[in-house]
Amino acid sequence: MTNKIYVKTKKFIKENYKFLIVYIILLLLFTIRLDYEIYTPGGLSNLEKRIEVEDGYTSKGSFNLTYVSAKKGTIPFILLSYIIPSWDLISLDESRIENEDYEDILTRGKIDLESVNENAIAVAFENAGVPYEITKNDLTVYFIFESAKTNLKVGDIILSVEGIEIKNADDLTKIFDKKEVGEEVTFKISRNGKKLERKGILYEDDDDRKIIGLYLTQVINVKTDKNIDFNYSGNESGASGGLMSTLEIYNRIVKEDITKGKTIAGTGTINLDGSVGEIGGVKYKLAGAVKKKADLFIVPTGNYEEALKIKKEMGYKIKLLEAKTFNQVLNDLNKIL
Repeated sequence: MTNKIYVKTKKFIKENYKFLIVYIILLLLFTIRLDYEIYTPGGLSNLEKRIEVEDGYTSKGSFNLTYVSAKKGTIPFILLSYIIPSWDLISLDESRIENEDYEDILTRGKIDLESVNENAIAVAFENAGVPYEITKNDLTVYFIFESAKTNLKVGDIILSVEGIEIKNADDLTKIFDKKEVGEEVTFKISRNGKKLERKGILYEDDDDRKIIGLYLTQVINVKTDKNIDFNYSGNESGASGGLMSTLEIYNRIVKEDITKGKTIAGTGTINLDGSVGEIGGVKYKLAGAVKKKADLFIVPTGNYEEALKIKKEMGYKIKLLEAKTFNQVLNDLNKIL
């Protein structure tokens, strides 16, 4: 029986070897991923479907996320990026700090998304004059420098150091200042909901500060009387949707429909103080908004001149609104719509 199978297999390979070689080559070409992505114009994502606000008001228009379409850096797509004008080849090194692995980049993107969503709730409720409460402010590992000697990971939430509860980076610095360079420091952390103990070795940076080699960020949690749910897929991340999420939440908790029946697209991060931060990929996002016939594109101050230039070069008719702060955007929307 085994001999018959061997003979048939050998015969099949002999008769079809050319096809099999081509198939294997194509399989490798489309599955082997190089350290690149290809950015192409994206589209719009209606936030009414992304954000659920309990007992929220409805609107005639819509607030929409704009996004960049990213294709994997396989060899065929890389070659096509040299032919198709709207496809740009981007090295992953542009989003990588030092020589971190791809998993750390993805984790940092998830941290950004979680952080900006909570900021959006707080800023929206603050400007609407509706009560809310910040229930926690997690000190989270955002990046670990190559020079660090630690078994901490990006995404770890620091609970205590040397048995002392930590609330912010200043608390950490005070503990480090009392120790010697080369000394081991014990961290109690939360990782994926599990409490663990991790270590780090103190060393001095170029400014003679005692450090472990961590870049930390604060991630808040906001409690309100309304239940708010964000519906994002597992591969979505980043902070660039913060401003538009804030506008969507605000519009759902106030009686006035600030969309005035228009399709409003935009981008920009949102900080807890209401300031709007710049983003990457504005040309792809603007192109997506134009393609989907949005009435208005809201763009952060840091990207505004670039957007104006692209609008002029491409002959886009879409209106642009410069975004410095959330409150300023609210006032300008009322004027131009």
